[in-house]
Amino acid sequence: MKKLLLAFAIGTASLVGFTGCTKEYITNYLPGISYVAEVNPQNWSRTGNEFATTINMPELDEKYFQDGHVDISISFDSKPEVYENIPSEIGNYKYSANYGVGKVNIYAVYIGSGAPVAPEGSLVKIVLTDADNGDQ
Repeated sequence: MKKLLLAFAIGTASLVGFTGCTKEYITNYLPGISYVAEVNPQNWSRTGNEFATTINMPELDEKYFQDGHVDISISFDSKPEVYENIPSEIGNYKYSANYGVGKVNIYAVYIGSGAPVAPEGSLVKIVLTDADNGDQ
């Protein structure tokens, strides 16, 4: 009987002690936002076998530049159902990109045979994602 009472007392004390706790949920909602820009063949400038184009992106501010993430992909007019991530080798080109505050630069190095021609028309998707600075 004493063991039963002792178990009951411990159970009651545990129940009273744990019911005072509240669950705390921490939610860091860091949404991404995407933009799509049209790039036509005449938008590319050429230097040797390299083509380059710049997309003005005022939304890419100092905060995104320092702490966020920028993802760039491209969808060609001949294959609109697919976006290809950059950097990538696609068809006759090696694509790469870089960015700074207010702009995204895309490069296409022609690796095909024959005279270089500008890449076909495309849509460029730029995704800006917020992130917390882990250094602070």
